[in-house]
Amino acid sequence: MTFTPERFQDIVGRLPGYEQRSGQLEMAQGIAAAIASGQHALIEAGTGSGKSFAYLLPLIDADGPFVISTGTIALQEQLLYKDIPFLEQVLQRPIPVTLAKGRGHYLCQQKLAELDRVLPAKDARRVQLDALVGRARGTGASSAPWDGDEATLDISCDPGLWSEIAQSPEDCLGSSCAFHESNPARIARARMASSHLIITNHALYMADLATGGQILPEHRAVVFDEAHHLPGVATRAFSSSIGRYSQLALVQKLRRRVASVPEPLAMELIDLEARLFEWLLSASDGGPMAESAQLAQAEGRASFRLYPDARFMDIADGFLESLGRLQEWLGGDPAPLGIASEVAEIAPFHRERLKAQLTALIDRWEYFAREASDVGDRVNWVELDRARGGFELKSAPLHAGQLLRDQLWSSRTGILVSATLAVEGDFTYFRTETGLPRDVMELALPSPFDYERQATLYIPRFLPAPNDPGFADDSRAAIRDILEFSRGRAFVLFTSHRAMRSAYRVLAGTLPFPCRQQGDAPRTTLLDWFRQTPGAVLFATASFWEGVDVPGEALSCVIIDRLPFAVPEDPVTQAKVERLKAQGRDWFNEFTLPEAIIRLKQGFGRLIRSGSDRGLVAILDNRLFTKSYGPAILRALPSCPRIRDLTDLSLP
Repeated sequence: MTFTPERFQDIVGRLPGYEQRSGQLEMAQGIAAAIASGQHALIEAGTGSGKSFAYLLPLIDADGPFVISTGTIALQEQLLYKDIPFLEQVLQRPIPVTLAKGRGHYLCQQKLAELDRVLPAKDARRVQLDALVGRARGTGASSAPWDGDEATLDISCDPGLWSEIAQSPEDCLGSSCAFHESNPARIARARMASSHLIITNHALYMADLATGGQILPEHRAVVFDEAHHLPGVATRAFSSSIGRYSQLALVQKLRRRVASVPEPLAMELIDLEARLFEWLLSASDGGPMAESAQLAQAEGRASFRLYPDARFMDIADGFLESLGRLQEWLGGDPAPLGIASEVAEIAPFHRERLKAQLTALIDRWEYFAREASDVGDRVNWVELDRARGGFELKSAPLHAGQLLRDQLWSSRTGILVSATLAVEGDFTYFRTETGLPRDVMELALPSPFDYERQATLYIPRFLPAPNDPGFADDSRAAIRDILEFSRGRAFVLFTSHRAMRSAYRVLAGTLPFPCRQQGDAPRTTLLDWFRQTPGAVLFATASFWEGVDVPGEALSCVIIDRLPFAVPEDPVTQAKVERLKAQGRDWFNEFTLPEAIIRLKQGFGRLIRSGSDRGLVAILDNRLFTKSYGPAILRALPSCPRIRDLTDLSLP
């Protein structure tokens, strides 16, 4: 059916308590046009614009299939259990829709059979495993066999046990597997292929992209809701890592598939891992990278950029050489060690999967076995955990936008929507970060809320700068004053866990309001507590800056401790700034400032969630008035009254 404005208005007008929203129809028309023409679209629609219906109806009216990718589980649940059922009821027809999940959510029948065969009867996991085998065979509580989806399992399963029997791309035998026809993930993918709408999340979508389309079926276009997450998620998807036991874990897997592994090779890898760990400890203590490494130490952990020296390069080359010889041995060549290979006994498909995993590990080592000057558009760093004796080498692309341009935008239409994509109406920063072409459709639509009437921005007049030694004490005093004025009913949002914990420890026991902090309970539990507890105050960090919807008086105040500039010690942030400086570009205005503005707009957006909400946003950062970039940040926020003294305000 063809999308028309009249039909759109008729359908959304049937929503309970519907209020016409400025921009919603314009957004829907823009998306319909983008789908029809195959043009990419960037759409910023302010809080309360009704974004989900603005893209759902154009998608439903067009020939699919389409993928809708979200940044949060909450939005997935809203689409699946609220918005789409409403449309099905109004349209009086089913809308074929499937929730896409990663392979780790599905049972691997091959692994289940193998574990069932080797797990001793006295093992503590035996009872639970027997129950799982019964469910899979249909001999459990239900007569129908379990479909292999962890979400539909009617018994509890220990996470450690599930990890041993869950599917993984590395171990999948594909069509060679004896269980191929009944493979739960394959059946789920076939069901997805017959759906008109496929709901997923950004991480899974990027994982599909990074693996060449092994997870999601072919689709005509993708809508990224909460699209401001996309650059970060893409960077993580195209990153690589090597943990302390990556090599030995693969050797153990070889030993399970093969009678033995050449002992000299296994000992070489053990020795190399010990040497690498010793070098990393030395580096974090002020060894060969003392001057160049940026250290961030807390609770026995350190994170620092990786700048290889001769000793590290020797270790990395040793890994490449040993893994290469192991790969040759697995291929049936005894020459590298003069040891007869036993791999002829392995089924060919097992051998090929193991060889592929070895190749992937060797490829990851190639990122780290290069001189620092040869790394190019990537950044390498180390995360070290002294207490547990672990480490992880990490490598990430500096500009995921180039990868998205080559692997995504060139092959399908992308529609990116969020309440925060532009900086003062300009999409240049986000378009560059995501690699979208210049001719993309751009729409910046206002929120339907009347911020001039509903919200007030408070920036305390006399607070010192955040880097001042007295800021912590003074900001806590300001938080106390604001909470007393707002009678609780507040989110207190911090840019770091350390600042949150410190403020909570000092304030929670002295405030006359119920207080909790992020980490005390699961996120949904904390939100339920907050909504149901009069005068509640929640101290929180990153995950509560966005994707949280608390309309009404329960949330009448949002306090933000400081401007959310990226952590300067973050390796990817460091490397991006260094590259921009080397290119002679304005790293602050091109990268640091836009990133902070987009995040600050998300935090501000927690306050007003309906047309009847009223409240206060407090930002405890006087740089908004003392720094040259302050006016740009203020212009990017919703236009509302600004005060410097609480006595100038009254709250409901």
